[in-house]
Amino acid sequence: MDIETAKSIVDMSYSDLMNGYNRTLNVDGPAPFVQVKGFTELNGIKHGFTTRLGGVSEGIYESLNMGLHLEDDVEKVMENYRRIGESMGIDYTRISCPNQLHNDNILVVKEEDAGDGIIRPLTHENVDAQITNVKDLPLIVYAADCVPILLADPISRVVGSVHAGWRGTVAGIAAKTVLKMVEEFGCLTEHIHAVIGPSISVDNYEVDENVIKQVYRCNFVDMSDDNVSYMEIEKSNDVWVNCKSGSYTEGGREIPYFYKGVVQPLPGASYGIYRTVKFRNRYMLNLWSLNEMILVNAGLKLSHVYNTRLCTMQNHELFFSHRYTKGRRGLNAGIISLS
Repeated sequence: MDIETAKSIVDMSYSDLMNGYNRTLNVDGPAPFVQVKGFTELNGIKHGFTTRLGGVSEGIYESLNMGLHLEDDVEKVMENYRRIGESMGIDYTRISCPNQLHNDNILVVKEEDAGDGIIRPLTHENVDAQITNVKDLPLIVYAADCVPILLADPISRVVGSVHAGWRGTVAGIAAKTVLKMVEEFGCLTEHIHAVIGPSISVDNYEVDENVIKQVYRCNFVDMSDDNVSYMEIEKSNDVWVNCKSGSYTEGGREIPYFYKGVVQPLPGASYGIYRTVKFRNRYMLNLWSLNEMILVNAGLKLSHVYNTRLCTMQNHELFFSHRYTKGRRGLNAGIISLS
């Protein structure tokens, strides 16, 4: 895909429930990356989501594969890192890399973690989220349909990265990472900003009943009868299942005592969580909306939650997609750093 075609897909101005902002493809360096204006305006924060463009990998990894532990040529992957580092203005040799296993473990990254997985063997095992207050120590999250989330508190000077597949999402990893920022660094949730990166959209994410049952068990979402509404879709007889923000399941063991959800400003925003596909007895899960609501329930302002709304499967020529390629692919990445 050429740069102009990529820009025609990415560059867009649009409005969300509480804010309007721009989504852009930054092409100032050798490796283009996606940014959201709400984050670029945060003082001292560098962020971006990689595309497939601007790298040197070949074959199923063409071209900017960020996965170091696939079967790609390691030297080529390292060149990809160098290029994205140059483009974003970060020192790629100081990136802290996680070994993501679809859980809810969160690593507090310190100076000694700089370069782990880049300049020395990976030691961050079984980690799906990272937070740090160390300057010029970039955090990275890998995805190829799963939801990458970047977090930033420009007041307390703390950043975070989150990998949220469906398992991590229903485990509340996004909310738990926010609360870890509060616990470790004294952040105020109303100061934290979040951006949801390129990932699979509801139109392409078909799941079975077991996954939906897990959504109902999520301790950071209230899926009780009085908080859920149903909207039948004309012609198809399918149903949208919507849930309101601002409340959560009482008595959940995962919820810390200082949980902020019930005092969130402007509670009650409705999010479409999934829709049924009746003729196949299947479901289309909206990981974007689910993570947005979980972040709002964790205390983030609605106006501080951004969504790139770029589907990796629909735009598989621009982003790596696990489902489209049936697993034969490289990895996209979200990167954030204090400067």
